[in-house]
Amino acid sequence: MTKKKVILTFSPINVEKPITFQLVKNYDLWVNILQAKFKPNLGGKLVLEIRGEKGKIDKGLNFVKQLGVGVELLEQEVLWDRERCIDCGACISICPTGVLCLDKVTFRLNFNYDKCIVCGYCVEACPLGAIKIIF
Repeated sequence: MTKKKVILTFSPINVEKPITFQLVKNYDLWVNILQAKFKPNLGGKLVLEIRGEKGKIDKGLNFVKQLGVGVELLEQEVLWDRERCIDCGACISICPTGVLCLDKVTFRLNFNYDKCIVCGYCVEACPLGAIKIIF
């Protein structure tokens, strides 16, 4: 099984099409919505994690492109330097997906990479530069 993170960009014309439903039903893909931002009559963006067979993912994304939806692969990754981190928590409140949290027992920072959408907010918030985006 393969997984990809993608950003889908919708125009006002295609925003009401049941695209995630079609990806699940027609291409047998597992779709997790990581973030969605839409404005009435303007369209918007949807950040997805898609899992499935590589061929089916490729066919599903081609289908989405044919509908006029922009598809951008998230090929960046966030690197967290545990040694440099002092667990101050400055990055926690800025994270839109809850990737970062403090362990309630140890008060140490935890980073859940699977939820990360590589928005970069944590990089800006970290006072020690313990978080970086790599390509």
